[in-house]
Amino acid sequence: MRQTSWMKRSIAAACLACGAFAGSACADPVTLSFTGIDDIGPYPPSWTESGFIITSLVPASGHLHTALDTLVLHDGFGSSPYQIRRIDGGSFYLIGFDFAGADSAFISNTGASFLIPGNQPWTTFTMPLAFQNVSYVNWYMSSVEPSGLVDYHWAYLDNVVTNVSPVPEPAQAALLGLGLAGLLLHRRRAQRA
Repeated sequence: MRQTSWMKRSIAAACLACGAFAGSACADPVTLSFTGIDDIGPYPPSWTESGFIITSLVPASGHLHTALDTLVLHDGFGSSPYQIRRIDGGSFYLIGFDFAGADSAFISNTGASFLIPGNQPWTTFTMPLAFQNVSYVNWYMSSVEPSGLVDYHWAYLDNVVTNVSPVPEPAQAALLGLGLAGLLLHRRRAQRA
């Protein structure tokens, strides 16, 4: 009798552990490469790719700049800041990106910030863990030229790598539920005895 009870508990615990492990699997990284962004015409209002949208937050006249399948930002009026977010409004982890150009700041809705000093050659940056579980990240030029007439400073962004928490598969959720049901059944039988 004791061995059977121990076996039932072990099976239930194994089902629960498998379900929890399967439900917590990590998603594969998604890279925003901006391939084809130049094809949508000059000054697009936004760019969507792989479930993400990038827009300018400048009221009324906001627009994006592009060059050779790369997202470009300048410090003149009408451009900075850009916002990167998921189309469905969910959270994500901004892992890193390729960058070149002038002073820039990346600030998330959680207050995480990452500053890049100007005159950078093409460099791959890895973001700190503070950029996990963010709803959006705003990209600012650190020195805004309000008149927008002359002497723009430019920055270039490409290959933005993100990670989105996966939605559990139905089979994974069923396995987790089966493990929980087994534990509850075992507990109920133990209380009756």
